[in-house]
Amino acid sequence: MSLRDALAAPASVLWRLAAPVVPRPAGAFHVLMFHDIPSGQRESFRVLVEGLARAGRLISPAEAEGRLAGGGPNRGLAPVLLSFDDGFASNLAVAETVLAPLGAKALFFVCPGLIELSGEAQAEAVSRNVLRGQRAAPEPLMDWAGIERLRALGHTIGNHTRDHLRLAGLPADQRAEQIEGAAGMLAARLGAVPDWFAYTFGDIASIDAAALAEIGRHHRYCRSGVRGANGRGTPPLALRGDHVDLAASRDWQALACDGALALLYGKQRRMLDGLAPTPTLPRQSRGRET
Repeated sequence: MSLRDALAAPASVLWRLAAPVVPRPAGAFHVLMFHDIPSGQRESFRVLVEGLARAGRLISPAEAEGRLAGGGPNRGLAPVLLSFDDGFASNLAVAETVLAPLGAKALFFVCPGLIELSGEAQAEAVSRNVLRGQRAAPEPLMDWAGIERLRALGHTIGNHTRDHLRLAGLPADQRAEQIEGAAGMLAARLGAVPDWFAYTFGDIASIDAAALAEIGRHHRYCRSGVRGANGRGTPPLALRGDHVDLAASRDWQALACDGALALLYGKQRRMLDGLAPTPTLPRQSRGRET
């Protein structure tokens, strides 16, 4: 057992005692982040999500949007919204076998430029752009039929850039291609520009003010990978996301789901808030993707 996992059990107990007095926004909720769900981690994912469901903590994208707009009371541990990045084929598998029996609805962020590739070309692009050349692609991405199946199951599709490029520092034409171009590709396939966007890699160094401004011209919400609670008053283009490591112990996963790890990210949250513009695109001009 690693030192991290050994410390997780007592830390989880202490956090659940302290959580009720930790300041958080009205209507607080966490967005949990997952990527591919390999076969060896499916059981861990199932146990985690079923436990959250039994505790009444799973909320849908629509419920999360309502909390951002209107807040609400905070009782006990904050509810969570499930989200998946990159569009791996295993996302559809867990949507059908784990989420569907629970009636759970989630966010799925996809890269339409990568979806358009197939075979070796797609595997090379995923290894290079998503995994930064550190390992081979673990599995294929969903095709458009898989995306449509997710929609049929009631899930929400979001934009994750065209080709999974890091947005910070991109020249204006490339930035527009990755954000606006991807939005157009998704609208052509799905009938509307998605409300939701998640920028790639998620850390504070992977985004800048120019990219967030471009995102805000086409999307209503942008989820980061900066840990923390969301709720009334959270800038909609600076939403927080909490990655959950399915290879970690149950106690460490609980710390991520319960928001304890967000204590280390206060500076990053302030930086992200400072980058986020006030959205200017009128609500009625946006297509709604569900």
